[in-house]
Amino acid sequence: MKVILENENKKNNNLKIFYITIIAICIISIVVGIFIQIRDKDKNIISKLPKISEEQLNNYKNQFNDIFKNKVNYLENNSYKITKIQQDKEIVYTGYKDNSNQVNDYELDINIPYINIKNETTEQFNKQIKDIFEQKAKSVLNSQGNNVIYTVNYSAYVTNNILSLVIRSTLKEGNNPQRDIIQAYNYDLIEQNQCTVQKILELKGITTQEADKKIKEEIKKVQETVQELEKLGYSIYPRNYENELYNIKNVTEYFFGENNVLYVIYAYGNENNTSEMDIIVM
Repeated sequence: MKVILENENKKNNNLKIFYITIIAICIISIVVGIFIQIRDKDKNIISKLPKISEEQLNNYKNQFNDIFKNKVNYLENNSYKITKIQQDKEIVYTGYKDNSNQVNDYELDINIPYINIKNETTEQFNKQIKDIFEQKAKSVLNSQGNNVIYTVNYSAYVTNNILSLVIRSTLKEGNNPQRDIIQAYNYDLIEQNQCTVQKILELKGITTQEADKKIKEEIKKVQETVQELEKLGYSIYPRNYENELYNIKNVTEYFFGENNVLYVIYAYGNENNTSEMDIIVM
């Protein structure tokens, strides 16, 4: 009978490979375990945000015009390491106010907010607010016989470490159609920079794909409605739900309000003489 003896070096190499494989499996298991813990932790953070029913979302959408009460609403009591511009003022305050009127010239209801935080980002926000709203108010005051009605009001919320400010103005000049303008500003109080809509979506556990789908579905419904009105002879503002304008990545006006509701706002009066706007809430 022929007997084959196993080479000792080969045997040792096989043992080394076995032990290395076991160690590698252990390391991979530890890494996977840590990843799962982090993922579950993130899920727990997201789950802390209250879920909002479709009925509630519709209520918030219908009540959008009622939120502009010219004040800041604190939905949490966290203290933030911010430097105020004016120590005796709120984090958002009415910096320019005018309720004057002159028959046949103008009628004003102006409440323009300023963000009371010393920071390069908020300074840019405040400059834009002045350029858009305050300069217009001052030009209206110098008008004669133009019969201008101009209003500016705002709402601000502090929630989930985010300061969210939304400003709405209506402008009626003579026989021109009324123009509604919406501008929104979102500031991360921890990172001390602009808060993106993507971050708010992450906080709410909403994917980009889900947001895009909801926006396009709602705009499509509005588009179908206005097309029917157009057939009846009404003057309408046209929509095209396939336009890239309605991709969440291209949203410019968004607002994080009460009960962690995200408002995505398409105010067509920002660019045109129209009061038409579409509001999607998530």
